[in-house]
Amino acid sequence: MVSTIWKKRDSTCSGIDIKFIVMGGGMMIDRGAGALLALIFGACLGSFAGVVAYRLPREISLVAPRSFCPHCKRPLALWSNVPLVSYVLLRGRCASCRAPIGFRYFLAELVLGTAAAYLYLHFPLVDAALRLAFCTALLVIAFIDYDWRVIHNAITLGGIVGGLLAASLLMPEIGWRSSLAGLLAGAGFLFLTGALYAILRGAEGVGLGDVYLLGMVGAFLGLAGAIFTIFFGSIIGAVGGLAFALSGGAPPPPEAEIPAAIAAVTGAGTHDASAEDVSLLRTAVPFGPFLAFAAAVFALFQPQLLSWYFAR
Repeated sequence: MVSTIWKKRDSTCSGIDIKFIVMGGGMMIDRGAGALLALIFGACLGSFAGVVAYRLPREISLVAPRSFCPHCKRPLALWSNVPLVSYVLLRGRCASCRAPIGFRYFLAELVLGTAAAYLYLHFPLVDAALRLAFCTALLVIAFIDYDWRVIHNAITLGGIVGGLLAASLLMPEIGWRSSLAGLLAGAGFLFLTGALYAILRGAEGVGLGDVYLLGMVGAFLGLAGAIFTIFFGSIIGAVGGLAFALSGGAPPPPEAEIPAAIAAVTGAGTHDASAEDVSLLRTAVPFGPFLAFAAAVFALFQPQLLSWYFAR
């Protein structure tokens, strides 16, 4: 806080003794402390996102049992669950069996922690919280799609409803008109693209999961967000697809069959690596992570991107 104390000795200008006291950097301290708390909270969200991405496809409750090692299945000690810190101290290994813990868990905590601090510093609090929740959902979607080649409809369809409500009631810079237009344009464009591909090639090129994902993005970020995600996601998807193709493709799903939870929610069938009618794009290089990354970039830097575009 800034406090000022004015002390006037007499009524003449030359005799005015003005004492101005500023509580040394108080505002910056408050702002910095808030950013630190946001970073910690975001890191905890990142840890939770990693748990959701692991448990949701496997039909494991998000509440119980408590966090456990995916290798030895032993519960993790409380000190082993401290975001960011425990991974560094344990050097990325389980404290019990010393099996390696995926680096992406640490990455999720770091990314969402950094995003939370940035959002806190650059957006109103409610807006920042909504965008952080949106980025958390995108991270879960990206992990699941990368692992299983499907996108969980419970997240995207719920995200569409949540995005429409958030944009209409709590994010006036988006508004319900842009939110609805973004939903229709985003989902509609990808749906028509997939339908055209299916007609020309006789195979599925775009899954409905990607369609719903882009609908969620448009509902939350509006028409400009949907358009940006389509084009930027396509660009980085093309680059990423080429990189995956040169390196032999993305790793196969962790189990031979897609779990019943994903099949029931998304309508996906059993994964068959030998199937001839599954497009390379959906098997080796899932599109969801690239769309999620593009949407997260717009969610974080929307004011700068729009200012840059309209200034040209």
